[in-house]
This record gives sequence, structure tokens and C-alpha cells, in this order.
Amino acid sequence: MTDMGVCACPGCEHHVSSEQAAITEGRVYCCKACAAGHPGGSDCVHEGCPCSELNRPAEDEESTSEEVMEGFSNAQF
Repeated sequence: MTDMGVCACPGCEHHVSSEQAAITEGRVYCCKACAAGHPGGSDCVHEGCPCSELNRPAEDEESTSEEVMEGFSNAQF
């Protein structure tokens, strides 16, 4: 298991291991929610992480977490 640094999601301070990494556009994230930009208000896998609130989409955004998360089915973990 290799330490890949801190999650690239703004506000997330969790270190990412090679086993749990979600890699998108060359950036390393700790979970699919962070990698997708917290669609539909989805929370970070780390309970209480401030990035869940900091990156919560505006209420008028129409995309759901299921729609956006489908694009991350091939994300590396």
C-alpha cells in the first residue's frame, strides 16, 4: 500500500492510500463522492469530513448523485 498524498477535494484533509484511491483526471481522491464533486449532496466516505459541506452543490442543481456517480464506475480504488 502506497501513500498517494492528500485527497484533491477542496476541504478534504484525508491521506489517500493506493488501495482506496479514486483517480480522476490525474488527481487522487479518497472516495467516489469526492472524485465526482459531491453530486446530489453525497457525503465523503470519511464521516464528519468538512469537504461534504464545503462542496455541497447548490439546491437548484438538477443532477442526482446516481447520474454523476455512474461515470465513476471505472474509477480505480
